[in-house]
Amino acid sequence: MSSRQPSPQSSERSPLLSRPEDDSTTGYNDQPDDETTRSVAGSTESVEGQKQKQKRWPTIIALSILCIAAVVACLGFALPSAVEEYAKQSVVFEPTNLSIDSFTSLGIRARVQGTFYLDASRVRNKPTRDLGRFGTWIAREVESGEGHVKVFLPEYDNVLLGTATLPPVKVNIRNRHYNRVDVLADLEPGDVDGIRRVAKDFMDGKLKAITAKVVATVPIRSGLIRLGDQTVAQFLQFEGHDVPAVPDFDVQRVRFAEYGLPGHPEGLKAMAVVSVMNDFPLKFDVPTLAFEVLLPDCQDDYLLIAAARTDPIHILPKQNITAGVTALVRQLPTSLTEICPDSKTSPLDSFIAAYLSGSKTTVYIRGGEQDENTPQWIGRLLRETTIPFSLPGHPFDNLIKNFSLGDVHFSLPDPLSETQPKISAVVKVLVGLPPDMNVNLDVDRVRADADVFYKGDLLGRLDLRKWQSANATKVDHNLLVQSIVKDAPLEIKDQSVFAKVVQDLVFGSGAALSVHASVDVNTLTALGEFVVRKIPAQGDIFVKPLAGDFQVPEIKGMEVVDTSETSLTLQAKVNVTNPTEYSVTIPYCNVSLWVNHTRVGYAWLSADVVPGPNEITARASWEVGEVGREWLSQYISGYNTTLTVRSHADSIPNFPDPRVEMTVPTPKMFGHQFLKETTMHLLSSTATFVLVSPFAMYVTSIAAAAYFNGTEIGTITWEYPFAIVPGENLTPKLPVDWNSNALGTIRDALGGSLKVDARADVGVRIGQWHERIWYEGRGLGAKIRL
Repeated sequence: MSSRQPSPQSSERSPLLSRPEDDSTTGYNDQPDDETTRSVAGSTESVEGQKQKQKRWPTIIALSILCIAAVVACLGFALPSAVEEYAKQSVVFEPTNLSIDSFTSLGIRARVQGTFYLDASRVRNKPTRDLGRFGTWIAREVESGEGHVKVFLPEYDNVLLGTATLPPVKVNIRNRHYNRVDVLADLEPGDVDGIRRVAKDFMDGKLKAITAKVVATVPIRSGLIRLGDQTVAQFLQFEGHDVPAVPDFDVQRVRFAEYGLPGHPEGLKAMAVVSVMNDFPLKFDVPTLAFEVLLPDCQDDYLLIAAARTDPIHILPKQNITAGVTALVRQLPTSLTEICPDSKTSPLDSFIAAYLSGSKTTVYIRGGEQDENTPQWIGRLLRETTIPFSLPGHPFDNLIKNFSLGDVHFSLPDPLSETQPKISAVVKVLVGLPPDMNVNLDVDRVRADADVFYKGDLLGRLDLRKWQSANATKVDHNLLVQSIVKDAPLEIKDQSVFAKVVQDLVFGSGAALSVHASVDVNTLTALGEFVVRKIPAQGDIFVKPLAGDFQVPEIKGMEVVDTSETSLTLQAKVNVTNPTEYSVTIPYCNVSLWVNHTRVGYAWLSADVVPGPNEITARASWEVGEVGREWLSQYISGYNTTLTVRSHADSIPNFPDPRVEMTVPTPKMFGHQFLKETTMHLLSSTATFVLVSPFAMYVTSIAAAAYFNGTEIGTITWEYPFAIVPGENLTPKLPVDWNSNALGTIRDALGGSLKVDARADVGVRIGQWHERIWYEGRGLGAKIRL
């Protein structure tokens, strides 16, 4: 066969070589001296080393390896063993274009284009180098017949990777004579199991180095001498930069939509564009291919979740590859959504949780049912190969835009049964739907675990683990999910944080609580009904301060319900205003009452408090000692008194002490002063008084004096009990001992009144309780009558 073929199109099986006899062709007579050779060798090795670092292992190993192996085989049996060694070390093949000409019924017809030459400077041993150059100068050309090359992988149990059939090749083998190679080779895949194992290690990033054993069988002739079929084996090792990394797939323009008849969807359609950079000099077209998308089940088997199909792909050397992919998801298999044994999640839960958190998730891809235009061997190879495919992490930070509680009602623990407070509320979850998701989505149940924080510290945990009925409403591009939650337990985790919240509610500017929740949603979609678990959500709840609109409680309906020798138990209706939008049920609450750092009693109540005005029934036990007696005397005398209300351990049973201490003005129990009116009778030397009391009592004794402008005008001493009923009471006529120096002043006021001051020690008895208190009144209007 001539070395000057007119055109590579003359035959698919013809050698397509060009051997121009120009200045670039170096003959034996042009050999430089040894020193120059060593210099060139060193330079060449340096250049080749740099080139080698820059090269990338071709996607199809056989394309370049097999061509080199065939030439090595030719040289190895046409020349003595020393020349064979020379050929192995000096041979250089630089591929310029590797492409797939067509897909055949058995494999691939690949086109290999490049430059082949021998470089003597690459041979390390000088005698071998000299002998090789001499032998190749003598032989000049070597020609092979149709050859067969097999590639084995020793590290994978010596499996057969592939077989290539090479057309005849004629090359000039003189030193640094450049042969432009353009041949068509038929490639057939080998052991499918071996290919699958290599592909999996490659996708898992475990393929750091690989060794290929190339075995070539070719008929050889040199000139007119035919040497018959010869076999040569060569080991080629690839590592470092020569082993390609897993390409970075860029998934773009992802869109979701239902497919099927309107109102009767059959499933979900996902459309995307996937792009990846082709770093190799490869050129070919890939036909439409079908794939199955799989997820592992509970037993690490695979479950089919979608059928995908690619558009035809045009691969060009060193250019970005773009492929359109369409996947159809029909009804999800039941085993995909069922909880795995000894677990709390299903296979779908694990996948969605990782995907929503932004972690890399893995699906598995294998070939599906190909169309009739796809060669059967491609379908079989894809069908028997399952490889992992990592989806890039994409955190859905704004999937749930807001998580809030409305119409909140707190129920404090019942001392007889419950150990935790409970919350009832309308849970509102605003889900942000991606704009490219044209899918009808409904929600019928939700549940959640929620941690409540205050100023970054954990306050407690809200238990919403029970499924609650829900409904969903489309709001613009969002989905508003609402659910009514009843009696969800709130576990206080940090008592000091709880105390800070109460302090800021009572005395501060309110409390901004942060809720961090993990939400489970039972969804109804075109794919069927399934649960999406552990969706992260966050929201804020602001509780208005009590002090902002605080009003002094109004007390009415005071009555004594129990007495002892040292204490009174009082009951009253208390009108209070709740300025917040939250309600609370208080089965029992007890606080202590303090005056000047001395505890004088307790108060307790049970109530349902709603936003706005409330009437609450409260009781108080008053233990009157010296401090209590003094305070009570000041109180009935109209002094501005205060009471300190302080919480304590078990103020609310089974609930942490809120550590509230609040000093408030004492609510008025009397419509007016205790002593409303006085009338002095001159002729009988008596006086009567109108007394106002919230409850019934007995006045057992009185020792009183009246003063006008600082001068005593009369005294009263009375040792006989009389009854007082609730409301206004007119006392009996009490004898008055007039001061003689004041009679003139009194007579002058006859028919009118005097502004007098009064001071009295009064004995009081209510049931078993008896006490003596003092009373002071200033500027009292005393009527003067005969």
